[in-house]
Amino acid sequence: MSRYWQSGPGDSPSDPRLRILLLGASGFVGGGLWRHLAARHEVVGTFANRAIPGLVQLDLRDERRLRALAADGFDLVIHAAGLVPLEAAEADPELAHRLNVRPVEVLLAAVRDSAAKLVFFSSDNVFDGSRHQYTEDDLRSPVNVYGRTKTAAEDLLLADGGHLVVRIPLVFGRGPWANSFLARLAGPTTPARTDLVCAPVYLPSLGPALAELWARTGVVHFGGRDVVTRFELMSKVQQALDLPTRVVAARGEEAASRCRRPPRLVLRSTRHRLLGPGLDAALAHLAGRSPA
Repeated sequence: MSRYWQSGPGDSPSDPRLRILLLGASGFVGGGLWRHLAARHEVVGTFANRAIPGLVQLDLRDERRLRALAADGFDLVIHAAGLVPLEAAEADPELAHRLNVRPVEVLLAAVRDSAAKLVFFSSDNVFDGSRHQYTEDDLRSPVNVYGRTKTAAEDLLLADGGHLVVRIPLVFGRGPWANSFLARLAGPTTPARTDLVCAPVYLPSLGPALAELWARTGVVHFGGRDVVTRFELMSKVQQALDLPTRVVAARGEEAASRCRRPPRLVLRSTRHRLLGPGLDAALAHLAGRSPA
């Protein structure tokens, strides 16, 4: 499945059309999910600050509005919103908890008496980066505020039962509205760390993979096929798109990071065999050299 942005067996025209609430549809990951799912299902997507036609406004801290929206007869509630930048979470742990943990409590209460299932997007940052790779059964040990909020949110959802946690790594690509990944390559130079290793996922592969996985409960991982450093990834993207930036190798002590980052986060699964596409295939698609 090296080109997993194509429709898979769980994504055929004969599959039932679902009514889905997609929280965070205006974001980078949420936008990628929206692009795939809205073409196949009835999707209500949300935005927080950046108004986008077709999406509804929602502040996750507006608990009454969040509860009412989640209880409005959906089959699936996909939670891909929250405070994402690691440095922002580290700088304001209280805000990180309000945006990454408390909404899960509200959502669980809202869907408890309905048939709706919650699908929560979590992170490889629930791990400390000390292992060669991580599966769903490995012990979580977050080393930063963002990872701790994701761990707390996972605990709430898993204790309730019947829902799904999808852990993902660094995601790369071009979103329909938000382009937080490519924004990192917007300056004349792009520092990229040689001491951070991951198995990044290509954004268009997330929607098809999710459609294959959302019938499950508990925890699943979805990682990319290739294992690379941040420097290798950024260099390959810069070359594939011929971007006017120079990717500069950096290490932790040179990057002046304001929060601790796990050094090696490679997600693998014991629950399924899906992987995102290899980097060469993904970058050829991103650069327009291969069809979707």
